[in-house]
Amino acid sequence: MADHPYQKLAQILVDHSTRVKPGDRVAIETTTNASELVSHIYELVLLRGGHPHILLNLPEQDQIFFRYANDDQLTYTPAFQKLVTEEFEVYIRVRADINPRALSDVSAEKQSLRQKGMAQVRNRMIQRGADNSLRWVLTQFPTEGYAMEAGMSLQEYSDFLLAACHADENTVNPIAHWEFIRVQQSRMIESIEGHDEIKLLGPNVDLTLSVKGRKFNNSHGKHNLPDGEIYTSPVEDSVNGWVKFTYPAIYQSQVVEGVELTFEKGRVVSAIAKVGE
Repeated sequence: MADHPYQKLAQILVDHSTRVKPGDRVAIETTTNASELVSHIYELVLLRGGHPHILLNLPEQDQIFFRYANDDQLTYTPAFQKLVTEEFEVYIRVRADINPRALSDVSAEKQSLRQKGMAQVRNRMIQRGADNSLRWVLTQFPTEGYAMEAGMSLQEYSDFLLAACHADENTVNPIAHWEFIRVQQSRMIESIEGHDEIKLLGPNVDLTLSVKGRKFNNSHGKHNLPDGEIYTSPVEDSVNGWVKFTYPAIYQSQVVEGVELTFEKGRVVSAIAKVGE
């Protein structure tokens, strides 16, 4: 069916991640930067009998909002997003930021107020995602901003992202490929579950933790693209040691580098960073 990589990516999102079926109300949230991908998603949702609704934001919308919004506006829960997480069957979000660091000068206080306003939407999405009444997925569209952060040209980053999503020209059947990943990772889980202590040792880590009685989840493109991991959480009071993260992170447009955490009986007793502490 899908020849263009964005058609393949849309196919993964609609047929694999969210499994759109006739009658589903489908919210597609993004910015105008990702219109090329969204048009394929919109078309495919219609072909599957769903009802697509596009929530389209401006590229600079967040900057404008934080510049002029008062406290009441910052803590307001957006009506459309609230409706989606309360009533829709499917939610597809495509991140497409031109400048991932655009909000780096926004105060932590303002961002905290905004998180308070969005908490109801976020928590409801997690709740309904857990009981499968809302099928949601988050992906990314390549932009100059993401490419710059990765130290690549836009074409290099686009190729990298599509390959990571298994939506590139080398993937003949993307749905079958993700099913193959699910099977592969299921075997990994079978070999790990049932054990107790895990020891992580390397140049940037010396951690011990217990996974006794824990369930491992198989993450194979259902909620995130790119994807491909198995994960669990340790027994709460079992984590001891330290870990250092050498790769920089951007959270809510705030850059943090050189994070080092020290744990004692599951609690962080020391948290430092070279940048953004």
